[in-house]
Amino acid sequence: SSTARQFTPLDALNATINNMTAARGTRSNLAALSLIIAAAVGLLTAVVTITVASPLSSANQQSRQLTTNNEDEPPNPIEEQSLIAMQFTANPYAGRDKIEMIKSGEAKLASLRLTPDSLSEGNNGRVYGTFCVFDDQLNKKDPAVYPTADHMIQTSDHCNENRYTLPLDEVVEAVTSHDSGSIRSERLKKLPLSGMLFHQGFSGAGLIANALTTFDNTVVISEHSAIRDALNACDYIHNRFKSKGCSASKHQKLVEDVISLLSRSSDSNIEHMFLKLDSASSAYIPLLTEIYPDAKWTFDYRKAEHVLAKSTEPKRSTCVLKKRQPSSVMASQASEHNVDLEELSTHEVCALHLSTLVNVASKEHDSTGTGMLISYEDDLLKEDALIDTILPYLGLQKEIDANPSMARARVENVLSTKTNLRGIHSQDVDSQWSQEDVHVSREVRAASQLFMQ
Repeated sequence: SSTARQFTPLDALNATINNMTAARGTRSNLAALSLIIAAAVGLLTAVVTITVASPLSSANQQSRQLTTNNEDEPPNPIEEQSLIAMQFTANPYAGRDKIEMIKSGEAKLASLRLTPDSLSEGNNGRVYGTFCVFDDQLNKKDPAVYPTADHMIQTSDHCNENRYTLPLDEVVEAVTSHDSGSIRSERLKKLPLSGMLFHQGFSGAGLIANALTTFDNTVVISEHSAIRDALNACDYIHNRFKSKGCSASKHQKLVEDVISLLSRSSDSNIEHMFLKLDSASSAYIPLLTEIYPDAKWTFDYRKAEHVLAKSTEPKRSTCVLKKRQPSSVMASQASEHNVDLEELSTHEVCALHLSTLVNVASKEHDSTGTGMLISYEDDLLKEDALIDTILPYLGLQKEIDANPSMARARVENVLSTKTNLRGIHSQDVDSQWSQEDVHVSREVRAASQLFMQ
């Protein structure tokens, strides 16, 4: 006769770990591996019963029966629910119509997804947007704690666990139809783009953005990844997929669609929308000024050696990624210098990238007579420059005149606080700003002299 025993996927996991332990020594070294495998095994909800032959029955010794269910045994509660699913909170919006949530402004654009043919000629390619529910006004409460859109998005469980991915063109069509045909009380307000803040990085644009948020009738969309990905879409597709199929008209429409979705607001008090772009997006100043010719724009820069030193600090050196993912204008500048990006050091790549941004901004400023170029050392840190010159240029003179003392007090508070307290980790950071000493290494000095003079 044969005897049957219950053999679960977790038994298989333990057997595997025991065998590996015997072969390799210590179980503790396999802890992380066991957790990963356990989560994967949890996906198997079927019960596996193996009938093992008794030693007394040679006829059944070779027989092993696999079944997907054993009606004689109660279900194992651990196997009834995926271990991976147990790690996530229940979706409070399950069953809701996703498009309706977007049209009402409840769900907002969080990011983009691009494919090799997203912007190719013809109708085959599509761009996808991810949408979720989050509070996009957190930076109004404390701009230093929530310095970017991603910091606000990360506070949302729905964004972290239950994002919706939808074709962007379908969303834009549905939203446009809703906003133009719905009852006025149901429409969301579409904000005009009042200004754009470009910068080299670590050059004071955060101060301007945080000062702008202190006014009751403004909103600042800061370094939103969807805007970044829309702007560099053609360069990304070219660099990532080695494809040259990127329609200029589709690219421009993508940028317009993304900013249009982000400009919708249910707050009737908001009158001005400002964009603070990430530093690399300064390469696309001409594209944005062509689409929004009436929007004011600024470009912040600082002493070459200092901005390069800051940009190449450990955990900050994102500019080195431009070696493999350069903008088209940076690639052109590399050709002008007759250099191969692959052969440049980290400091040299970053120096070339930073010089490209300054060149783009300067050329646009000189050729169009638009924009304000702001030196961190010579302009921004001057007493009252922000309240007397920069904010009025961006269209807030009326708001300043309405209550000068309050406006000045708010700006002074911004200037005394660090611009980026890194969201949830802010409790561990000294919030008071003070003049810093920037260490300039030999590598920084040499690279800045090579490309940034």
